[in-house]
Amino acid sequence: MITRLPLELDRSARTSLAEQIRTGISAAIDSCVLVPGARLPSWRDLAAQLGVARGTVRIAYERLIDAQLIVSSTSTGTHVAEQPAQVAPLDAPSGRGLFVEMYPDLTSSPAIFQMGLPAQDYFPAKLFARIRARAVRAEAGAAANHSDPCGEPELRREIAAHLAIARGVVCSPSQIIVTSGFTGGLGLTLRVLGLEGRRAWMEDPGFPLTRRGLEIAKLTFTPIPVDANGIDVDHGVQVAPDPSSLIDEQLHRLGLL
Repeated sequence: MITRLPLELDRSARTSLAEQIRTGISAAIDSCVLVPGARLPSWRDLAAQLGVARGTVRIAYERLIDAQLIVSSTSTGTHVAEQPAQVAPLDAPSGRGLFVEMYPDLTSSPAIFQMGLPAQDYFPAKLFARIRARAVRAEAGAAANHSDPCGEPELRREIAAHLAIARGVVCSPSQIIVTSGFTGGLGLTLRVLGLEGRRAWMEDPGFPLTRRGLEIAKLTFTPIPVDANGIDVDHGVQVAPDPSSLIDEQLHRLGLL
């Protein structure tokens, strides 16, 4: 049993204490300081060792469990998981320019202001877990059926109500389509608008997935700098005055304007 873990915490750092603990234990596992099967201290013992709240250690352990680096049970306590052997990929990796290959670079590890991830320190994990459990129970009792491809009707009604109250946008639930995320919504929008070969403005600096999405949709884009108020529209009009009129044309054709 490891009675004392080699962890050093920097209380002046911007990284949370829970994340520092998670990173330290993960590094100890990677460097074989903690071998598979090694027993870890309990939340209470490690919290006392480090001088932090037990909840802080619990959060770190939960993240390590989610990453399948440690396992925990009431009978055997918490210990390092048995690591599976590394399996060589069957196919050689293709070029780094593919859209899906950008995700590992963007989501490799939690970081400050990391794109695509909520702030874990402030995310209401307990509330979200209760809501998710309630939804699972409700779904288990419902009749099995194909879901609406545009998204659950109840969700679209709530979105329409929120838009009306918070944004002043009046629309019906039938005008709302729920996608799998930002990239899914972007891909669907570009395909529906039929903008292949057209020109678009792109914030510089901007979200790299948006840029790659425009390239895949075969749009040419002009980088437009941003200032304290957002994208510099005056600069965009000077260097590439055509994108707005072309997009307006497509929206009118679809009856969206």
